[in-house]
Amino acid sequence: MPAYVIYFCHEFRDKQGHLDYAAAFPETVKDIEYKVLAAYTDYEVLEGHEPVKGAVLIEFQSYEIAKKWYDSAEYARVRGHRIRNSYTGILIDGGSRPLAERFPEVAL
Repeated sequence: MPAYVIYFCHEFRDKQGHLDYAAAFPETVKDIEYKVLAAYTDYEVLEGHEPVKGAVLIEFQSYEIAKKWYDSAEYARVRGHRIRNSYTGILIDGGSRPLAERFPEVAL
């Protein structure tokens, strides 16, 4: 099942860092099958309080592959350029968990 890495940019402070990240990113995924589904395209914030300057959605073949990429030495050397800008990043598995299993600590 596919998994997705989603980045939300909240504050853009380091243009050169962003350019360095964009230039170095392809090398970090050169041996991984992935697809950028959206990157800084038009968007509308529908809910939430955090400001959003842009977003990126990347599809990987699985959660494990995406996590291995994120934790790799190659990506660790690069991601600091992105982090210097203010981002929230999440890794989410594809699919849908049944309602009864979503929040086991809370009775539904």
